[in-house]
Amino acid sequence: MNKKFQFAFVCGVALAAVTLSQQSVKADTTTEGQATEQVAKSQAVAQAPTTQTTTTEDQNQESVANDDQTQVAQSNDQQATQPSQTTEDNTQAAQPEAQDSSAQATTQANATASNITPLKGIVTTKGYTQLYAQDGSVISNRVLGGNTAWLTDQKLVYNGQTYYRVATNEYANANNVVLTYGHQANGVVRVKSWGAASYSRNEAGFYKNGQANYAANSVWKYDRTDSSNGRTYYQIGNDIWLNSDDSAVGPAYQNPNGWLQIQNSQIKPSGGSVGYDLYNGVEGVKVWLVRRYFGYSNAHTIYDGSVASSVRSLQARKGLPVTGVVNLATWKAMGYSEADWYGIDSYVAPLQTNITSTRSQHIEAMINQAYKYLGKTWISGAASMPAYGVDCSGLVTQALYASGVDSAPISNIQHAQPGHEWNSRDYWADARIPHINFNNRQRGDLIFFTDPSTGIIWHVGILLNRDTMIESWPYAVQVHSIYGNRGNIAGVKRVFS
Repeated sequence: MNKKFQFAFVCGVALAAVTLSQQSVKADTTTEGQATEQVAKSQAVAQAPTTQTTTTEDQNQESVANDDQTQVAQSNDQQATQPSQTTEDNTQAAQPEAQDSSAQATTQANATASNITPLKGIVTTKGYTQLYAQDGSVISNRVLGGNTAWLTDQKLVYNGQTYYRVATNEYANANNVVLTYGHQANGVVRVKSWGAASYSRNEAGFYKNGQANYAANSVWKYDRTDSSNGRTYYQIGNDIWLNSDDSAVGPAYQNPNGWLQIQNSQIKPSGGSVGYDLYNGVEGVKVWLVRRYFGYSNAHTIYDGSVASSVRSLQARKGLPVTGVVNLATWKAMGYSEADWYGIDSYVAPLQTNITSTRSQHIEAMINQAYKYLGKTWISGAASMPAYGVDCSGLVTQALYASGVDSAPISNIQHAQPGHEWNSRDYWADARIPHINFNNRQRGDLIFFTDPSTGIIWHVGILLNRDTMIESWPYAVQVHSIYGNRGNIAGVKRVFS
């Protein structure tokens, strides 16, 4: 051979030897036994590289197992530096290209397995909680946070232990969590007119627990809700539930959108500070008491210059700052109590209705409150308690409170502030109380009157029937004909639709 030919022959032989060596190594590191073991280890770490499935002799198994352990350890090291991911994503990453039936059973929960029971609930961790795979092995690279809630859809019983599934192939041990049903909620539910059966809940679902039915129109607070078979369930006690066939959330009656809305909890004072000072232009019960203290007439109850002058003299005599403004200290110097200073402002008529009340019952609550003022003194700008008096719009405001209607910004405190004496005009202009045809008037409607000389609204009453109203008119709260010289009838408005 010449030298060139010899060199080419040697290179060819060497290349062939290298190729044969690589094929032998590849065959040694991919076995069916390795694939099965790799799947099991992938389940323990929830994420491992995909492996190929080929065949080789049994003599290679020990070497393969050592290679797998190294690979799993590297996978754990990599995952420890990464944020937690959902188990579903991790399981997908761990799926081999080909799986036999045993590998599939260990990598995905089988809802038909005898040790698995479907359920619908929530598990709340007692503390940091270890996760387990379906075969009971520990998932070592993440835990659940303490006092956190997780949806569960399966119960697994394995080797005498109970587990709840919180993600694909991830389970929490029952010893480390508390199982509950439904979702946390806060509200009030009312029983319908035929009463309500009592239910309890277990893993199989809701069932009648044999307790007595709950009374028609009774009202209950609930703290959890759940759903089953198209019904909503409300937990009103420890594993005591009512369902939406027999009960309902929300009031039996509510005004349409755009009207004054009905509330089912006690209305609070609004429109200013409870314990507001008295100064020029303020009206209401506290001013009425101050004027009476100094001997002034209350034909019109207003804090004016004469009152301010008398207040300054009192303050000088008592060693108080001479401001002409009645604050709490000046009020007490007159001999009035601190309790009255705040109590007069904060009075809101107690709620006389609830979520079971009908339209008629709301109207009767309004009228019932108005009657509590019957015979009391007319006081301009007043909208406080029946122990004193009110004016016409103050009577309406407190009557509405009793029926569950808050007419804010028209309110009890706002009414006494300068510029708000004529709240009858504000009610007339309020679009949340629609005008109705005069011929369709009925009990509970508001009737308005104008000053004959100006045509401006100056009076409002509450209809008791088509021709009679309860009103506050100088100088007392009384029942009177709507045709009894109160000015010209401007029209009628309806509070309850």
